Amino acid sequence: MSVPLRIPNSIFLALVAALLAVMGVLAFHASSMEAQTFDEAVHIAAGYSYWKTGDYRLNQEHPPLAKRLCALPLVKRGLRFDTSSPNWQLPDQSGMGREFLYGNTRPADWILQRARLVTIILTLALGLVLALWLRSRFGEAPALVALALYALDPNFLAHGHYVTTDVAVTLFTFSSAVAWLGWLERGRWWRLALAAVMLGCAMASKFSGAYVLPVHFVLLAVQVGRGRLRWWKAGGAFAALVAVAVLVCGATYGKHTFKVRSFAEHRYVSGLKELRLHNEEGHRSYLLGKVNTHGDPAYFPVAFAVKTPEVTLAALLAALLALPWLLRRHGALMWLALLLYPALYFGLSVVGNINIGIRHLLPVFPFLYALIAAAAERLPGKVALAAPVLALAGMGAAQAAIYPDYLAYFNRFAGGPEGGVRYLLDSNVDWGQDVKKLKRFMDERGIRFVQIAYFGMADLEAYGIRHGGLPGAEEPAEIRKLDNWVVVSVTNLYDVYFDKPTFAWLQKFQPVAKVGWSLYVYDLRQQTIPAGQRPLPAPLPPAPPPAAP
Repeated sequence: MSVPLRIPNSIFLALVAALLAVMGVLAFHASSMEAQTFDEAVHIAAGYSYWKTGDYRLNQEHPPLAKRLCALPLVKRGLRFDTSSPNWQLPDQSGMGREFLYGNTRPADWILQRARLVTIILTLALGLVLALWLRSRFGEAPALVALALYALDPNFLAHGHYVTTDVAVTLFTFSSAVAWLGWLERGRWWRLALAAVMLGCAMASKFSGAYVLPVHFVLLAVQVGRGRLRWWKAGGAFAALVAVAVLVCGATYGKHTFKVRSFAEHRYVSGLKELRLHNEEGHRSYLLGKVNTHGDPAYFPVAFAVKTPEVTLAALLAALLALPWLLRRHGALMWLALLLYPALYFGLSVVGNINIGIRHLLPVFPFLYALIAAAAERLPGKVALAAPVLALAGMGAAQAAIYPDYLAYFNRFAGGPEGGVRYLLDSNVDWGQDVKKLKRFMDERGIRFVQIAYFGMADLEAYGIRHGGLPGAEEPAEIRKLDNWVVVSVTNLYDVYFDKPTFAWLQKFQPVAKVGWSLYVYDLRQQTIPAGQRPLPAPLPPAPPPAAP
């Protein structure tokens, strides 16, 4: 039997701090090079409105906590929020987001970076929770292996600096799970309280955060069935867990919670209804070259396979192969937890109709890192010492290959970012983030004007980009007359959000550059491509004859 490798506490903490510092620097630098992604202005404006008005009309499809946290650094900064605006009265959350971000007393980048800093802090907090908990369970070297896989994962480096709900719900659900597991195994009411508070924060960050509750119940039932807990104590603990979580979630809505006359009028309930309606209607998505209007059960398995770094996939495969041997250690409860939480969340994602991106799978990854750490615990001393170094080297190469365009990461099995468009689009590649990089590209080439089909919400003129619209396939005469540099977001290039062929005619041209892998640049000036040689889109079908009177 191998002897676990011990690393002095001071060295372990120094290595953890170093890895998290590298992660923070990389995430912050990537953030500084990007404009807002599609939803960030909405989330920031909504969070700010919650603090300033106590009104939760904006962005009901997501609970308020993550948005409130990200808006907190802005509250005392003298920003303008116009409640007399038509965008507020309607309400039009997209219009209000643009107005708040680009028409304020501070520049858009100033507002954006301060809000994103909160997400970066939450991302680093998740890494710290992961490292400390895994050390307590499996030892220092396995914890460092898992932390290296996490800290340099391009997916977390990307989504770990955006103003969204994904990292927040990942942090809070994982923290609730490990606190609940600790209470079931060792007792102590502070663990129960922590599990409840973290569950409440998860529910208040994203509606999917409640997914841990059924697994909490199953693990509790297992302990009762094994005679480790009396049924009355278990029932009381679960009731307290739910009650505290609901109170914490309700508290994030401030005075609004006490103003409603019935539970059905609460913004949390109306938000759940809005999300249910969205799921029932479906969301356009792109998978394996095909545009879908509803969910595809293959979407998230494919996303996981092509967006997860090769090192993580290999380590996870090794851990799953070693699972029969690992089950003999740490007890059945631990393994049920590490398998049930990610399995349930993954299953719920697969059956849903909202297929947007790998970001919706982030909550499964901490549990997968824990499985990898458990397998690493069984390694002999010298190999255990080398494992963190190998993980660090492999993940370092993965992030360096895509830096700083982390959103567009695809592993080598998928052909890297060049081949990624064969599999996925939208927030896996193109979320409107590369506007600032486009401006730098234009300045370097001396390009003063572009015709663009942009998929995003950033104000192009605010970044100094002079632009015009781009003709679609229904305008063949305008296409023939093009005499300009042309830019198209790759999501638009594949007509993901169009009901008929619109910009796919550009696929016949070779782009001269792919800015950030999301903006394709074409030189369609008359001097470079004679008009007579321009490929045109397929002709539109003839109009139907008029109906007989």
